[in-house]
Amino acid sequence: MTLRMVFDRDDLHRVRLADGPDPLWELVLSLHAAREPQVPAHLARWREQASIRVTAHDHARKWLGILFTLVPLEGNFPDFLTPAYSGDSIDAGSETIARTRRSLLRPDLEAVFTGRTPPQWVRELAAGDHRRLTDVAGAMHTGYDVLLEPVWHELTGTVGADRRTRTDALARGGVDALLGSIPGVIGWDGQVLEIGYGLRDHTVHLRGRGLTILPSYFCTERPITLIDPELPPVLVYPAADGIQSGPRTASAQLVALLGRTRAECLAALATTLTTSGLAARVGTSVGSASKHATVLREAGLITTVRHGGAVRHHVTELGAALLDER
Repeated sequence: MTLRMVFDRDDLHRVRLADGPDPLWELVLSLHAAREPQVPAHLARWREQASIRVTAHDHARKWLGILFTLVPLEGNFPDFLTPAYSGDSIDAGSETIARTRRSLLRPDLEAVFTGRTPPQWVRELAAGDHRRLTDVAGAMHTGYDVLLEPVWHELTGTVGADRRTRTDALARGGVDALLGSIPGVIGWDGQVLEIGYGLRDHTVHLRGRGLTILPSYFCTERPITLIDPELPPVLVYPAADGIQSGPRTASAQLVALLGRTRAECLAALATTLTTSGLAARVGTSVGSASKHATVLREAGLITTVRHGGAVRHHVTELGAALLDER
């Protein structure tokens, strides 16, 4: 399945890399990590320690039960748990949740509980019961204290390392390179950003609103976004600082055959990239990346397709076989 984010001309000037981790997004995604059958090694260690802290906390199971009900392991979770303007602290975020407008609650919760019956307290929440909303805000605060606060320093370091990677891409190749460097992106043609997604296809038209891109410690596998396409657009993706697996790398045999930079270009194009995105990925100039792409294309190892003002490169079956050393 594919997430497509459609850019207008103005949107390219309104792409924003978040200043740091968002505590509400990290908390919601940690609720998934707490129950996933398999998680990366660093999250497996976190989960073991979190289980001990939950057991030692007097009321953690009660409050986490509220959050687990709202954030199922599969499917949607309510957008109001990750508001756009939540500040950079759990205190500010919880206060924003507690002030969620009644008109947003029912449609948000209906989208989450499609096909399953909500418990009575969720129905009361959907009707605008302020006590229930206060309970949810309190549960988020407790969840942060138990699940996130002990690893917040490590989490911030991981997100900061990823931000440096994205900032370097932006400096080398502009917005094209920044977008093409995001983990999980499968295509960018200068107008439509395509991302490997979850259970369904989803299209978001930015319409001049721009896009906030947010690296996340607890986001694994693939990027995610909000349910409601009318909300301020955001793309949350797995932060990479060497903990998570990065893009494919060229083998020593491939480097000996093609030369290091050309081999790295071929490996990078296991993901569809524009020329500027390729340049940013391998750390070379756009002109050099274009020349390497031409040689690889003439050898039948990649294909190049033009979309509007940009071109997109991707490995062919022959190129993929060479990468796999078959």
